[in-house]
Amino acid sequence: MSSLLEPIEYICEKFGPRIAGTKADLDTCDYIEEKFKSFSSEVETESFTVVGRALQNLILFLVWGYFVSVISYFFLAPIALILATLMLLIYYLARFRERNLINMFVKKGETRNIIGHFKPKVEPNKILIFTGHHDSAFHMPLFEKKLKQIAFIQNSAIFGIGMLVLSSIWKTIYFIPQINPPLYLFSYNLGSLEVKWFILPDAIFVLALVGLGFGFYFMMQMVTNTPLQGANDNLTSVSMLLALGEYLKDNPPKQIEIRLISFGAEEPGLVGSKFYVEKRDKELNNAININFETLGSGQLGLILKEKDNNICHDEELVNHLHEIGKKYGFELPLKKIHFGNTDAGSFTRRKIPATTLFAFGADDVFDLWHSTEDIPKNIDEKILKQAFEYLLKVIEEYDQL
Repeated sequence: MSSLLEPIEYICEKFGPRIAGTKADLDTCDYIEEKFKSFSSEVETESFTVVGRALQNLILFLVWGYFVSVISYFFLAPIALILATLMLLIYYLARFRERNLINMFVKKGETRNIIGHFKPKVEPNKILIFTGHHDSAFHMPLFEKKLKQIAFIQNSAIFGIGMLVLSSIWKTIYFIPQINPPLYLFSYNLGSLEVKWFILPDAIFVLALVGLGFGFYFMMQMVTNTPLQGANDNLTSVSMLLALGEYLKDNPPKQIEIRLISFGAEEPGLVGSKFYVEKRDKELNNAININFETLGSGQLGLILKEKDNNICHDEELVNHLHEIGKKYGFELPLKKIHFGNTDAGSFTRRKIPATTLFAFGADDVFDLWHSTEDIPKNIDEKILKQAFEYLLKVIEEYDQL
């Protein structure tokens, strides 16, 4: 490979944006597979279904469901209670149980993981897995405007739904004729139905209205129809995987097995990496994962914690990789990112030591993130070369253990 920028420029020019499950995404899979086969005689692929707009569909459903719940509160509190509780349940399952129920009702596409194996002649004492992803994202203007406030805006909307549930419970109890609540304000009739308003719980309902405002703002700034080239996020990882493959072709490991994996469907919710680890629990008992994200702009570092999903990566691994960096003159600060998640989280959830090597910009998060500026000309090849040189030292250190 004459330049680490070469595959990034080629994929952007040849295939363009690569939303998971689209033809451009699959064409990119073919390109990566062909490249991997030129480096290794053992390359496998695995296909799976995906909803390319899974995150966008979830946001739209939750915000509009929240809106209908608020409207219902004015007329029939029990309906508001049911709808708001449903919104919280769907959110909880999607975020903390990895089950996006909205995907059951939308059309699915197909994408692939591409896996290259580099095995020593002896029985390997460890599996070192380098990973990245090849799909690209949709433009999310909020990342360019309110980067520090993203978590606050999102959580304020969720808090508002919680307040709607609380006020709806209270208001539903007041539908019982025998109960006469205090602090009465006024009432009105809807046909034969009398709707009464009180200082409590309707003061709590005001918080639900404020939360709805945050919800609509979040939706408008996160859901667009503009697909991105994704040069930094995350063709820089593809470039790194191809460079490592080219190196390992001529310098195979002596004592460890190395796997290079380009995951599909990271953007809709780490779908490819979850699919990979769930099929290989026992196989990965002696493995570690170093994932790559946005390596082409900012300063290199290692992720210790992903706060948004409460993912704490293996501290021993992260510190060891940090020490390798210090040994060879690479400054790699350890970061606890407050928003966003990476494919390393899929390994960490399965108790497989993992972390992400990334380059960070303002506020310690991914640079050029979901931005229209994420194009090849804004990639700094010097940072890519630093990452590549560091990874060669990591391979050397682990192969000597």
